Parts: sequence; structure tokens; C-alpha cells
Amino acid sequence: MALRGKRLQLTLAITGAIAWILQGYDQALMNGLLTLPSFVQTFPEIDTSTTELEAQNSTLQGTTVALYEVGAAIGALACFVIGDIYGRKRPTMGAAVMVLIGVILQATSYSLAQLIVARIVTGLGVGSFTATLPSWVGESSEADHRGWLIMLEGSGAIFGVMFVGWMELGFYFVPNDNEVSWRFPIAFQAVFPLTVLCIAPYLAESPRWLLAKDKHAEGKRVLALLEDETEDSEVVAARTQIIMNSLYAGQQGHSNNPFARTPNRHLNRTLLAIGVNILAQMSGVNVITFYSNTIFKRDLGYSGVTSRIITSCLQTWQFFAATSAIFLIDRFGRRRLLLVGASLMVIANAGLAGLQSHADNSVAAGCSLIFYFLALAAFPIGLFLIPFMYASEIAPLRIRAQVTAMSSAFNWLFNFLVAEVTPVAFDSIGWKYYLVYVCTNTLSVVVFYLFVPETKGRTLEDIDSYFLGASNALQPVKMAKDMPPGIAETFDMSEKAGVGADKVETA
Repeated sequence: MALRGKRLQLTLAITGAIAWILQGYDQALMNGLLTLPSFVQTFPEIDTSTTELEAQNSTLQGTTVALYEVGAAIGALACFVIGDIYGRKRPTMGAAVMVLIGVILQATSYSLAQLIVARIVTGLGVGSFTATLPSWVGESSEADHRGWLIMLEGSGAIFGVMFVGWMELGFYFVPNDNEVSWRFPIAFQAVFPLTVLCIAPYLAESPRWLLAKDKHAEGKRVLALLEDETEDSEVVAARTQIIMNSLYAGQQGHSNNPFARTPNRHLNRTLLAIGVNILAQMSGVNVITFYSNTIFKRDLGYSGVTSRIITSCLQTWQFFAATSAIFLIDRFGRRRLLLVGASLMVIANAGLAGLQSHADNSVAAGCSLIFYFLALAAFPIGLFLIPFMYASEIAPLRIRAQVTAMSSAFNWLFNFLVAEVTPVAFDSIGWKYYLVYVCTNTLSVVVFYLFVPETKGRTLEDIDSYFLGASNALQPVKMAKDMPPGIAETFDMSEKAGVGADKVETA
């Protein structure tokens, strides 16, 4: 029996969450391996415990960790073309195959060069997941529960971070010369892409992508499955017409260039999607995700076991915070959670800067853990998955694949920047490094308040309407507050768009 209605939507969301486990799992994987004796013996080039080679090896260590992010950025950016041509389903399955290849290469590495290449290959697949799945779930979900269905992916990713942390803690007690302590945690993640490959063939393609590609019969069939209606029902006909109106508004007289200055504000929406993703990564949370074991052991004086226990507790706390976001997103909305997340990250980074300026004081070192816990609550609730979701929500359908690909790529590139710079920054300026993130998070609060309109409870076509009616970048925030839900059903958006050639500004 074919999946239909809410069951189909939920199955798609759960499949997305399973795929996103890899985003967190592989991102946090190196954190527990960098101080593992058997891993360091195999890859001595990234050992930072030797004083005479600390500066050189810390740079190489940062590069090894961060090149995964470069692979992910390239994988996400590839969806700029692939997502528009092949939709959402086939790129997701291709990404799962790419991850499997990367995992095999990582688990069988005996040289640093192979490990680096393997992490880049794995990143290619994971980056494609992050650029594709939020759009696929969002385009297949109803407005009133689109938020929590997409946020399942965030919970899945943080589950991956938590799971690999506890797994690496267990394998830490394997004898030092036994390579299973790091090869098994790397290999285990193959379970997740295999699961995606088993489920994905039974899922429906995005109906909005099908309609955008003029596959009307197939698009109506998928809408009927998602609505649990017959293809000739009034509900399916009305939903199809609303989507087609939105497509018409985005097509007539408008460039398909995401950077074009058009009446429906392509440039505004593209820059907003990219900007939100950049600012989220400049929150500073990945300083903890990538290097907490190193910080706790080297800078705060905790033992290897204690460092891993604290890290695993932090990631478990983060998982509970990410899970709570599922219930908060459709209650409080995207805008409020972004603002709260960024504001709390200002406080967390300021606290860490102040306390770690006295890291030789054991009381200060212990108190700094409070701010690590604060950061790992603020980030998953407000700044982790919402930027990916928000980019897919505000992008016009005809350029959605391009916008989500670019915003995901920038998310990963700034992820790379943090991973690359952090070891060197701590060696150079120590606790002052946290002050950088106090400034970036303060900037985030200002940008989110001025430029980010609320999308909670709105259809994707409703969201189009408050950009179509805006005359400057500040106006969509006010229009989102004033426009009633369901506005897209009350008028022909091709008229609202002003499709006359005289109103179109070229890029």
C-alpha cells in the first residue's frame, strides 16, 4: 500500500532526519579522535601535544578537520545545477552513495592524504543532503506543520553529534595500540546512508518542482498523495492553481538569475538566505563541536576521560535542546528563535572570554562550563537548522534550488573558516578569540531584527507575496506582520508582481 497524506510527509521528514544524522556525526567525529593515542600514532602529522611542532601541527590539524567542510560546500553548491535539473529525490540518493564511498575511504585510511581525501568525499555527499532535504520536506509539507517536520532534521543532526561522542568515549578504553578504537566509529556511520537508500525509492518527488518543470500530471498525482485526496478533487485543483499562480508571478517578466533586481526581489531574498546562514556559522558554536576535548584537556586541565565525559554530556544537552526546537518552531516562529539564539550566544561567548582569561584558576575553569552549556542550548534552538529551512522558505520556487545551494555552501564555507582558524587562533590570542564571536553575534541580532520576516504558518506562496509587495529590504518584516495567512489564495499573484516589462530591473 502506497504511503499517503501525513504518513507520507512524516516518512519523508524522518528520512531527512536520518540523512542529517551524518551532518552532526561526521562533523563531531574528529573531536574525539584528535587526542586518541591510536589515531595520533597513525597520523602523527596532526599531533599537537609535541611542543616543538605545536604551531605547525595545529595548522595541519585545522586543515584536516576543516577540509570536510570544503567538500560539503562543494557538494551543496553542486545542487545549484543538479537540484534544478534532477529535483530533490535523485540528488538525495546520489548523495547517499557519495557518503558511503567517503566512509569506506575514511575507515581504511593509513595515510593522512587518504584521510583528507576521504573526508572531502564524505563532505560532498553530506553537503548535498543539507542543500536538498530542507527544500524537499518543505515543498511537500503543509504550512501549519512544515516547521517541525523540517526541524526533525536538526534533531537528527544533533543526535549524530551526541551519539558519536558517547561511542568515542566507550572506544577510548580500548587498548591504545588497537586501531578499532577509531576505525569502527568512522565505519559505523555507513548505516545511515544505507537506510536512506532503502527508503528513498518509496518517497514522492517534490510536487512544486514537478509543476515548475511542467510535469503537471505527475505534480497533481503527488499533491493528491500528500493531501490524501483523489487527483480530481477540489483540494488538489485549488492547491495546484495557487502554486501555478506563484510560478507565473515568478516567471513573467522576471529573470531566473538569483541575483537579479526584480519586482519579486530575487537579490534581496538571495542575500538574506546567504546572510542568515553565514551569521549562524559565525556564532562560534563549532569551536566547541570541533575542539572541546582539546580545549578541556589542554587549556582547562581536565584528564582525557573527564574531557570526553564533559563533551558527551554537552552534546546530550544539545540534543535535548534541538529536540525541544521541534515543539518551539511553529509556536514562536523562525524570527523569534533566531533573535533569541543570537542574543544568548553573545552572553555565552562573553562569559567564556571573561572566565578563560583566568583559565589557570580551577574555579573559573569549572564555571566556564556553564557558558558552554548555554551555547549548546542557544545554537540548536535558534541557529542550527533554521537558517537552512529559512533559505528554502523565502526563495522563489523557480530559483529555490540555486538559492538553497548557495546558502548551504556559504554555511559550510564559514564552518570551514571556523574549523581552520580555531587551533591557530587559540595558539595566538587565547581567550580573546571568543570576543570575535561576541561581535559577530551582536551583528546577527541587528540583521535578524531589521531584515528577517516571519514565515511561521505561511504557505510558500504566502511568503512570496510579502516580497512581491515590498519596495525595499526592510519592508518584508512589516508586511509579514500585517498580511493575513492565506493571502496567496485571495488574489492572482501575477497581477501583484507587476509583470510589465517596464517594472523589471535586470541584474
